[in-house]
Order: sequence, then structure tokens, then C-alpha cells
Amino acid sequence: MNVKKIAEIVEKDPMVVADMLKLLNSAFYGLRKEITSVEQAISLLGMKSVKDLVVNLSVRNMLRTNLSPYGISSEALAKVSQFQSMLAQAWMRKIDPSKADKIRLLALLQEIGKIVIADELLREGEDATFRAELEAGWEIREIERNYIDATTAEVSAAMLAHWEFDPATCDTIRWSDLPNQADVNVRDDAWVLRIAAEAVNVRSPLGEKSRKRALNLALKAGYDQEPLVEILDDLAERWNS
Repeated sequence: MNVKKIAEIVEKDPMVVADMLKLLNSAFYGLRKEITSVEQAISLLGMKSVKDLVVNLSVRNMLRTNLSPYGISSEALAKVSQFQSMLAQAWMRKIDPSKADKIRLLALLQEIGKIVIADELLREGEDATFRAELEAGWEIREIERNYIDATTAEVSAAMLAHWEFDPATCDTIRWSDLPNQADVNVRDDAWVLRIAAEAVNVRSPLGEKSRKRALNLALKAGYDQEPLVEILDDLAERWNS
């Protein structure tokens, strides 16, 4: 994808463009030349840096939404996503260090589908019953599928495909619901995403039961639990600090 194409995609979201230019021209970046366009930003910083920045800004802007069907605030979902990405990156360093940075980004993005689902539930007036079933302890993926015929992972993958992320990225998130059925090329990544989502879920992030379910999934997938236990204990302490 060339510079012009990326710029066209980014410029479809004026809020992201405004936030990006404001940030790039701030003292934080300390650039000598004023940045006045997306293409200029890409030329100076490179595609990867701008893409990472756009993703972070997009997530932040999209999280300014009503997530009451899930019983959480946008800030809470942002924290969940952050800790999922920290867990995924730390654990992938034990499995395949070359994938650690990539899995961090995927984990950061895998919950964005909840924004679309929450909006749909609110629009249809089904938010109260959805939340009641969630609070009753029903499995979140089953509830989502019952209401909108799709899960967070599937919606997130569809959103990323719309934003023209590479197919492997979209497939990895999509298959995180059923990682054992994923293609061998993305199976490890899908398992890490699923386990991160289980451990740091929106209902009981890094709670005792959540961590136990995550460890059971790791065992089912054939991974050594010991490194994961250490990571989970560390993150649980940081979550509550």
C-alpha cells in the first residue's frame, strides 16, 4: 500500500487526522518542520510509525462511546485492551520472540468490536437484557452470537479488514474464538489472543477465576503454564495497584 493510499484512508476520519497533526506538532515530537498533511507525516516518520499512531488514536477516539451493555466504561475497556496487549506480548516473548511486537498490536485491537456491538444493542433497545445475561454469568461469546449473530472477535476482524489490514492479522483475530481450528500459520497467535482475552476479560479482568480459565486454555493448547503464571501474577498486581 503506497503513501497516497494510506493517507486517503486516514483522512476519512477527520478526528484522527486532527489529533495526529496536533500530536506531531507538539513539543513531544520536537519536529523542526510543521506537519500539515498525512502524506507529509508518512514521508517524515515512515509508514509503520504513522500506522501505529493512527491505530492508537483510532482506538482512543472509538472508545469515547457508550459501552453500558457490557457494564463498563470506555476507560475500562481501554485498560482491558492495554493489559491484554501487555500479557500477549510478554507471553509471546516466551513462545516466539520474533512475534512479540505484532501480537501486542493485535491484542490491543481485538476488543474494538465491542464498540460496534454495544452501539447495535443500544439502537435496538436490547442493552438491558444483554447486560442482565452477562451479569448472570453466561458465556460472553454465546450472548453476543445470540443477539447479533457474531462475536467480538468476528466484528473486530471485519473492522480491520475494512481498514485494509493484512489478511493474516484479520484471520488471527477472527480465529481467536476457535484457535484450535485456526490455520497452522496463525494458530499460536490465535491461542495467545484467546488466552489474553480470557485472562483480562471485561467482567472480571485478571480475577482468580479468569486466570484459572486462561491457564486451563494454555494447558489445553499444550503450552507450559509456568511462564504464564508469572506473567498473570505480575499483571494482576499491577492492575490493582
